[in-house]
Amino acid sequence: MSALSDFQAGTIHASIDIDAAPEVVWDALTDPAQLASWWGSPDAYRTFDWEVDLRPGGKWSSKSERTDGTERGLVHGEYLRVERPHLLELTWLASWDGFAETVIRMELTATPTGTRVKVRHTGFAERLASGAGHSEGWKLVLGWLGGHAALRSPA
Repeated sequence: MSALSDFQAGTIHASIDIDAAPEVVWDALTDPAQLASWWGSPDAYRTFDWEVDLRPGGKWSSKSERTDGTERGLVHGEYLRVERPHLLELTWLASWDGFAETVIRMELTATPTGTRVKVRHTGFAERLASGAGHSEGWKLVLGWLGGHAALRSPA
């Protein structure tokens, strides 16, 4: 897994290889029940109340809470491209980032052992500290996704 920030362009590039078929990974990224089960961890934060209208122009949202109960958050956006099981593009507006709009593009490519997920998260040119924080966040999120999807994949 890797996550690199191009601070000059305000872009994060992250990727992970997951031992699960693209359809399994896609479902983990788009099914509200699955999202709530893997996005977060007992030592960081948990997400809940996922709402997903999976179509171009459809809205999505989620709430989060630190596991110590000290902070709650809201993130929402709109789906821009939905091409199962290979491309998901959406806007991302998070309360902890002042609801600044960024765009996430996730490409899922079949590999001999599963799926390569490539993430391109743009919109941080004027907000370098936020970009650095999101870059670290993607390392956690992709790790959680990989663990969840691999467990759901048939042996």
